[in-house]
Amino acid sequence: MNADAVGGGPRARGALAASFDLGLRMTLLGVLLDPPLLWFERLPPMLLAGLGLAVPSTLRTRWLWAGLLFCATWPLVVGWPFPDNHDYLGAIWCLAVLCALVSLDAPGTLAHAARRLVGLSFAFATLWKVALAPDFMDGRFMRVTLQTDGRFENLAVLAGGMSHDDWARNEAALDATLAGARTFDESGFSEPPALGRLARLLTALTVPIQTAVAVAFLWPLGRGPSRLRNLALLGFAVASYSFATVRGFGWLLMSLGAAQAETRAARAAYLAAFALIGLYRAVPWSRALIDWLQH
Repeated sequence: MNADAVGGGPRARGALAASFDLGLRMTLLGVLLDPPLLWFERLPPMLLAGLGLAVPSTLRTRWLWAGLLFCATWPLVVGWPFPDNHDYLGAIWCLAVLCALVSLDAPGTLAHAARRLVGLSFAFATLWKVALAPDFMDGRFMRVTLQTDGRFENLAVLAGGMSHDDWARNEAALDATLAGARTFDESGFSEPPALGRLARLLTALTVPIQTAVAVAFLWPLGRGPSRLRNLALLGFAVASYSFATVRGFGWLLMSLGAAQAETRAARAAYLAAFALIGLYRAVPWSRALIDWLQH
């Protein structure tokens, strides 16, 4: 067992116990609100998550989390290598919960696991961008994302100098090329200078921000950068998921953050960020802002 998973006074242990329960409940809520697309993958975890939320006595039961671990793992095996990144993190998180439940100090053990999972997730994300993906550091990844990923259309219009018509024409040109209708004609592709500047800015900001989250969560607890870990993760989530509305990933990160929070204020902040990520997806705020600016 890790050194920081045990110990502390009654107040510290009580805070971790509250964070433990909140992290589990937020995880289950995320499962309910963002289930898989296929019904036979969706129904079992939704039933288990609903049971865990509706019947408090089942929240800390090993069989519940063993069932969720199975539901999260078998699609990864059957569908490999196509599942999303956060699907793998979700399965590992269920395993971490199950391991914590068989330990002597479940809240402390899970808090330690949550910190390590967040830190390693951001560390590997940074490694991929800096060393393993030659199209990221030169800005190509962000340039293509801003022009082909529908979640970033409003950002490209707000800060990239594009119009919705430009974005639609680019999308149609790419679709036609991918369908084999014609060879891609770059001269007809709209890429305003402001969009290139936006892509370079996002590229330049992403690496240091993700590195900061990784360092804060992997640093020894209670020292140096670790004191800013909640602020770093919450800031990343509030900013990133305002446009990149991958709410399942955002909710999962907020659940991990809540499970290791040491204060009531931190727990409240993670819960508020969880709700905000859902609102980002439900409320078309960026489109409304564009319409307001244009009129």
